Amino acid sequence: MKILGIDTSSRFNTIGLISGNQILADFTWESRDSLQKIILNIDLVLRNGGLTLADVDRLAVGLGPGSWTGVRVGVTVGKILAYAMNKPICGVSSLDALAYQARNMPILLCPLIDAGKENVYAAFYRPQGETIVKESDYYVGDIKGLLKTIKEPVLFLGKAAYLYRQIIVEELGPLANYRGEVGDVQKGYVIALLALPRFERGESDDALSLAPLYLKESLAQALLAGEKRIQTK
Repeated sequence: MKILGIDTSSRFNTIGLISGNQILADFTWESRDSLQKIILNIDLVLRNGGLTLADVDRLAVGLGPGSWTGVRVGVTVGKILAYAMNKPICGVSSLDALAYQARNMPILLCPLIDAGKENVYAAFYRPQGETIVKESDYYVGDIKGLLKTIKEPVLFLGKAAYLYRQIIVEELGPLANYRGEVGDVQKGYVIALLALPRFERGESDDALSLAPLYLKESLAQALLAGEKRIQTK
Protein backbone atom coordinates (compact mmCIF):
# COMPACT_ATOMS: atom_id res chain seq x y z
CA MET A 1 0.00 0.00 0.00
CA LYS A 2 1.51 3.31 -1.12
CA ILE A 3 0.62 6.29 1.07
CA LEU A 4 1.43 9.97 0.59
CA GLY A 5 1.71 11.91 3.87
CA ILE A 6 1.42 15.71 4.18
CA ASP A 7 1.82 17.97 7.23
CA THR A 8 1.88 21.80 7.25
CA SER A 9 0.94 22.40 10.89
CA SER A 10 4.16 24.20 11.86
CA ARG A 11 6.53 26.52 10.04
CA PHE A 12 8.06 23.37 8.58
CA ASN A 13 6.11 21.79 5.73
CA THR A 14 6.74 18.10 5.13
CA ILE A 15 5.74 15.51 2.55
CA GLY A 16 6.57 11.81 2.74
CA LEU A 17 5.91 8.67 0.75
CA ILE A 18 5.81 5.07 1.96
CA SER A 19 5.09 1.65 0.52
CA GLY A 20 3.92 -0.52 3.40
CA ASN A 21 6.47 0.11 6.15
CA GLN A 22 9.18 1.14 3.68
CA ILE A 23 10.07 4.83 3.38
CA LEU A 24 10.36 5.76 -0.29
CA ALA A 25 10.96 9.51 0.00
CA ASP A 26 10.59 12.44 2.37
CA PHE A 27 11.08 16.18 2.02
CA THR A 28 10.86 18.88 4.70
CA TRP A 29 11.36 22.61 4.21
CA GLU A 30 10.98 25.72 6.34
CA SER A 31 8.39 27.93 4.75
CA ARG A 32 4.84 29.23 4.61
CA ASP A 33 3.85 28.25 1.11
CA SER A 34 0.92 28.38 -1.25
CA LEU A 35 -1.10 25.39 -2.38
CA GLN A 36 0.78 25.51 -5.68
CA LYS A 37 4.22 25.27 -4.03
CA ILE A 38 3.14 22.33 -1.89
CA ILE A 39 1.78 20.53 -4.94
CA LEU A 40 5.10 21.12 -6.73
CA ASN A 41 6.93 19.53 -3.79
CA ILE A 42 4.50 16.61 -3.81
CA ASP A 43 5.60 16.03 -7.40
CA LEU A 44 9.25 16.21 -6.25
CA VAL A 45 8.68 13.59 -3.54
CA LEU A 46 6.85 11.31 -5.97
CA ARG A 47 9.69 11.55 -8.48
CA ASN A 48 12.25 10.86 -5.74
CA GLY A 49 10.22 7.81 -4.75
CA GLY A 50 9.95 6.57 -8.32
CA LEU A 51 6.17 6.93 -8.46
CA THR A 52 3.49 9.06 -10.06
CA LEU A 53 0.38 10.43 -8.37
CA ALA A 54 -1.65 7.69 -10.04
CA ASP A 55 0.45 5.09 -8.16
CA VAL A 56 -0.61 6.45 -4.75
CA ASP A 57 -3.23 4.28 -3.03
CA ARG A 58 -4.01 6.40 0.03
CA LEU A 59 -3.49 9.91 1.43
CA ALA A 60 -2.68 10.95 5.01
CA VAL A 61 -2.67 14.51 6.37
CA GLY A 62 -1.47 16.10 9.59
CA LEU A 63 -4.45 17.69 11.34
CA GLY A 64 -2.44 19.82 13.75
CA PRO A 65 -2.81 21.35 16.24
CA GLY A 66 -0.72 24.24 15.01
CA SER A 67 -0.89 27.36 12.90
CA TRP A 68 -4.54 27.94 11.94
CA THR A 69 -3.62 28.91 8.38
CA GLY A 70 -0.80 26.40 8.03
CA VAL A 71 -2.81 23.36 9.10
CA ARG A 72 -5.67 24.33 6.81
CA VAL A 73 -3.38 24.48 3.75
CA GLY A 74 -2.12 20.91 4.14
CA VAL A 75 -5.54 19.49 4.95
CA THR A 76 -7.03 21.29 1.95
CA VAL A 77 -4.39 19.87 -0.41
CA GLY A 78 -5.00 16.36 0.91
CA LYS A 79 -8.77 16.69 0.58
CA ILE A 80 -8.53 18.04 -2.97
CA LEU A 81 -6.31 15.14 -4.04
CA ALA A 82 -8.45 12.53 -2.28
CA TYR A 83 -11.65 13.86 -3.83
CA ALA A 84 -10.20 14.34 -7.32
CA MET A 85 -8.51 10.91 -7.38
CA ASN A 86 -11.27 9.10 -5.47
CA LYS A 87 -8.68 7.85 -2.96
CA PRO A 88 -9.20 7.18 0.78
CA ILE A 89 -7.78 9.78 3.19
CA CYS A 90 -6.91 9.64 6.88
CA GLY A 91 -6.19 12.48 9.32
CA VAL A 92 -3.37 12.16 11.87
CA SER A 93 -2.56 14.31 14.91
CA SER A 94 0.69 16.21 14.35
CA LEU A 95 1.52 15.78 18.06
CA ASP A 96 1.11 12.02 17.70
CA ALA A 97 3.54 12.13 14.77
CA LEU A 98 6.18 14.02 16.77
CA ALA A 99 5.92 11.56 19.65
CA TYR A 100 6.04 8.53 17.35
CA GLN A 101 9.46 9.61 16.09
CA ALA A 102 10.82 8.97 19.61
CA ARG A 103 8.96 5.69 20.23
CA ASN A 104 12.25 3.88 20.94
CA MET A 105 13.05 6.10 23.95
CA PRO A 106 12.26 4.51 27.37
CA ILE A 107 10.85 7.70 28.91
CA LEU A 108 7.64 9.73 29.02
CA LEU A 109 7.38 11.81 25.83
CA CYS A 110 6.05 15.35 25.52
CA PRO A 111 5.95 16.83 22.00
CA LEU A 112 5.39 20.58 21.88
CA ILE A 113 4.08 22.81 19.09
CA ASP A 114 4.32 26.57 19.57
CA ALA A 115 1.00 28.40 20.01
CA GLY A 116 2.64 31.84 20.45
CA LYS A 117 3.34 34.09 23.45
CA GLU A 118 4.75 31.25 25.61
CA ASN A 119 1.72 29.06 24.91
CA VAL A 120 2.03 25.54 23.53
CA TYR A 121 0.07 22.61 22.17
CA ALA A 122 1.15 19.43 23.93
CA ALA A 123 0.29 15.92 25.08
CA PHE A 124 2.03 13.11 26.97
CA TYR A 125 2.84 9.72 25.45
CA ARG A 126 4.34 6.48 26.75
CA PRO A 127 6.42 4.29 24.39
CA GLN A 128 5.03 0.76 24.21
CA GLY A 129 6.83 -1.75 22.03
CA GLU A 130 7.01 -0.34 18.52
CA THR A 131 4.31 2.24 19.11
CA ILE A 132 3.17 4.91 21.59
CA VAL A 133 0.21 5.26 23.94
CA LYS A 134 -1.31 8.69 24.56
CA GLU A 135 -1.59 9.26 28.32
CA SER A 136 -3.26 12.67 28.43
CA ASP A 137 -5.72 14.90 26.68
CA TYR A 138 -4.34 17.46 24.27
CA TYR A 139 -3.17 20.57 26.10
CA VAL A 140 -3.21 24.16 24.90
CA GLY A 141 -2.09 26.93 27.21
CA ASP A 142 0.79 28.51 29.08
CA ILE A 143 4.02 26.48 29.03
CA LYS A 144 4.49 26.98 32.78
CA GLY A 145 1.02 25.62 33.46
CA LEU A 146 1.94 22.46 31.58
CA LEU A 147 5.23 22.08 33.43
CA LYS A 148 3.51 22.21 36.83
CA THR A 149 1.79 18.88 36.01
CA ILE A 150 5.07 16.99 35.45
CA LYS A 151 6.31 14.72 38.25
CA GLU A 152 8.71 12.38 36.41
CA PRO A 153 11.49 12.60 33.79
CA VAL A 154 10.19 13.72 30.40
CA LEU A 155 11.75 13.87 26.94
CA PHE A 156 10.63 17.07 25.22
CA LEU A 157 10.23 17.00 21.45
CA GLY A 158 9.66 19.54 18.70
CA LYS A 159 11.04 22.95 17.82
CA ALA A 160 8.91 24.58 20.53
CA ALA A 161 10.71 22.46 23.13
CA TYR A 162 13.92 24.26 22.16
CA LEU A 163 12.23 27.63 21.82
CA TYR A 164 11.14 27.39 25.46
CA ARG A 165 14.09 25.32 26.68
CA GLN A 166 15.27 27.89 29.22
CA ILE A 167 11.84 28.06 30.86
CA ILE A 168 11.49 24.27 30.84
CA VAL A 169 14.91 23.60 32.39
CA GLU A 170 14.46 26.34 35.01
CA GLU A 171 11.11 24.87 36.07
CA LEU A 172 11.94 21.15 35.91
CA GLY A 173 15.69 20.86 36.40
CA PRO A 174 16.84 17.22 35.94
CA LEU A 175 13.33 16.05 34.99
CA ALA A 176 13.71 17.85 31.64
CA ASN A 177 15.40 15.79 28.92
CA TYR A 178 16.37 16.57 25.33
CA ARG A 179 18.02 14.63 22.55
CA GLY A 180 20.56 16.57 20.51
CA GLU A 181 20.70 20.30 20.00
CA VAL A 182 18.14 20.61 17.22
CA GLY A 183 14.43 20.13 17.80
CA ASP A 184 12.53 17.44 15.95
CA VAL A 185 10.09 18.42 13.23
CA GLN A 186 7.14 16.47 11.92
CA LYS A 187 7.93 14.10 9.05
CA GLY A 188 5.56 13.37 6.20
CA TYR A 189 6.49 9.69 6.15
CA VAL A 190 5.54 9.41 9.85
CA ILE A 191 2.10 10.87 9.08
CA ALA A 192 1.76 8.12 6.46
CA LEU A 193 3.02 5.38 8.81
CA LEU A 194 0.54 6.35 11.52
CA ALA A 195 -2.31 6.20 9.02
CA LEU A 196 -1.27 2.77 7.73
CA PRO A 197 -2.92 0.65 10.49
CA ARG A 198 -6.26 2.40 9.97
CA PHE A 199 -6.10 1.86 6.23
CA GLU A 200 -5.21 -1.80 6.77
CA ARG A 201 -8.36 -2.15 8.89
CA GLY A 202 -10.38 -0.67 6.04
CA GLU A 203 -10.92 2.64 7.87
CA SER A 204 -10.65 6.16 6.47
CA ASP A 205 -12.08 9.65 6.95
CA ASP A 206 -14.62 11.44 4.81
CA ALA A 207 -12.76 13.69 2.36
CA LEU A 208 -15.42 16.38 2.47
CA SER A 209 -15.91 16.64 6.25
CA LEU A 210 -12.31 16.06 7.41
CA ALA A 211 -11.24 19.12 9.42
CA PRO A 212 -8.07 20.32 11.19
CA LEU A 213 -7.64 19.75 14.91
CA TYR A 214 -8.21 23.26 16.25
CA LEU A 215 -7.60 23.51 20.00
CA LYS A 216 -7.55 27.29 20.14
CA GLU A 217 -9.21 30.11 18.25
CA SER A 218 -6.82 32.16 16.17
CA LEU A 219 -6.48 35.79 17.22
CA ALA A 220 -8.29 36.86 14.06
CA GLN A 221 -11.20 34.52 14.79
CA ALA A 222 -11.45 35.72 18.38
CA LEU A 223 -11.47 39.37 17.33
CA LEU A 224 -14.06 38.72 14.64
CA ALA A 225 -16.28 36.85 17.09
CA GLY A 226 -15.97 39.70 19.59
CA GLU A 227 -16.85 42.26 16.93
CA LYS A 228 -19.95 40.30 15.93
CA ARG A 229 -21.09 40.06 19.55
CA ILE A 230 -20.75 43.83 19.92
CA GLN A 231 -22.75 44.44 16.74
CA THR A 232 -25.62 42.23 17.91
CA LYS A 233 -26.05 44.03 21.24
